[in-house]
Amino acid sequence: MAALYTRLLRRDRALLLGLILLVLLLVLPTLTYPLGRDQGEFATIGRGILNGRIPYTELWNPKPPAVFYVYALTMLTLGRTTAALRALDLVIVPVIMVALYWLGRRIANRRVGLWAALIFPTFYFTESFWTLTQNDGIAALPMTLAVVAAFKARDALTGRRAFAWALVAGLLSGYAVWFKYPFALFGVGLAVAYLLITPQTGEQALAPQSVSRQMADRWRRSRAPVAGFVIGGLLVIVGGAALLAAQGAFDALLESARVTSQYTALTFNADDFRELLATAIGFRWQQWGLLWVLVALWVFIKRRDSEPTDTGWQLVLIWLLAGLLIMLVQAKGYDYHWLPMLPPLVLLAADTVDKLLGRLKTAARLVTVGVVAGFLVILAAGIWPLAWPYLSGQETQLEYYHHFQGGEFIADESLAVSNLLRERVVPGDSLFIWGFRPEVYYMSQLNPATRFIFQFPLVAEWYPPEWKEEAVDTLWAALPPYVLILQVDYMPWVTGSLEDSNTLLQAYTELNNWLIYNYEFDTQIGNFFVWRRKPAPR
Repeated sequence: MAALYTRLLRRDRALLLGLILLVLLLVLPTLTYPLGRDQGEFATIGRGILNGRIPYTELWNPKPPAVFYVYALTMLTLGRTTAALRALDLVIVPVIMVALYWLGRRIANRRVGLWAALIFPTFYFTESFWTLTQNDGIAALPMTLAVVAAFKARDALTGRRAFAWALVAGLLSGYAVWFKYPFALFGVGLAVAYLLITPQTGEQALAPQSVSRQMADRWRRSRAPVAGFVIGGLLVIVGGAALLAAQGAFDALLESARVTSQYTALTFNADDFRELLATAIGFRWQQWGLLWVLVALWVFIKRRDSEPTDTGWQLVLIWLLAGLLIMLVQAKGYDYHWLPMLPPLVLLAADTVDKLLGRLKTAARLVTVGVVAGFLVILAAGIWPLAWPYLSGQETQLEYYHHFQGGEFIADESLAVSNLLRERVVPGDSLFIWGFRPEVYYMSQLNPATRFIFQFPLVAEWYPPEWKEEAVDTLWAALPPYVLILQVDYMPWVTGSLEDSNTLLQAYTELNNWLIYNYEFDTQIGNFFVWRRKPAPR
């Protein structure tokens, strides 16, 4: 029966192509998902880049710039719509599927590769609208491709091919750092893992050696590829810094990195981090419970059968450890902070499925088809029940968006406010939002009136105090037609305060005076207070 199971997955490339097409068909409704806060800030800055604005100096943000340029490229090629941005997932996931197929085949066999290609989109696309099209998920693409390049370098052993593939791995790892600074841990882990998977020479492999002697031998054989890896990483990191310096944004980038470290430090204590992590693990269990069970079974099978851990799996485990450290050092445990762990978890789970099905004595074909169908059902069930009423015309877009919530954030409020602004204001005009709702800038087709697209750089005490004066001076110089004030958006982890934006405004005397002098209250939409510019005196 094991031989029958093997024959079921023989035509792997055709199956992989068919799987990709089937997955894309099943996940098409994600194109209708609204933008969350983070996607809104990426989109606002990405559109600003296309309009000639410079990140940090003209559109401030605490994150490195890679995700902004990815969003800008998406808008340039697919259009400036919400659906176009959501299509980004449909572009990157098939590439990751192919890369995971290659890795599974390279480390174990073709069947593991196919299972990995199926399991990854199952767990990726059943994430919430908040976690999809996120910085961390997009960065999984260069990370996975960097691992492929590392294996290619290892297979070439020495010479130009090994150096070239290691250079590619370094370029991709350096690129990942421009998504988030903690992603540098992935590059460090990959370099260490490469040393472990570098084979010894024939004579040295047979002779008993200490661990230090083994590592010294591996280092001698891998010096050129490691040099290529380091050169590639430095080229991207230094090159990106030089580009920002040429735009006059490098000092502002350093300032953003400094304040990001202080923002992270807010929860870098035992009590807060333990509380956040407990909540995060509970949610991760809901999302990834089956995945974790499969990984636990992988460890159990290895120990029970006394199987040695192949060097390829050692790299995957180090990859997983790096992803875990990336999540921990950010000290927040947000849903999307776990995404760098998903590709290595999927590879381990795929190997477990392959081992379990390979041991079947009877009904191998039926069980295999059932497992495939099971994963596809999980994928479809996480998307279609929510989207079908809207797709079938049973719900309006506003009603559909009401299902997408996170804390006080409700997507239909963003849509209603954006619709109101589009009816009253010319596209390309300015808008000021006091709060953290940058998706409205993008959806309303209006531009931020200042470089601060959310309120916390003007609230938290670790930001330069002169920024407050800068923001008010900018607003006096060019009054936007509308101002939006948010309420009940309690975000102490970014503001350092237990008050909401509306309350914090009262303590910001200069800004509050500017608002009262120039604007009048118009209406309230959910948690948005809409203020309209007063008519000019006749």
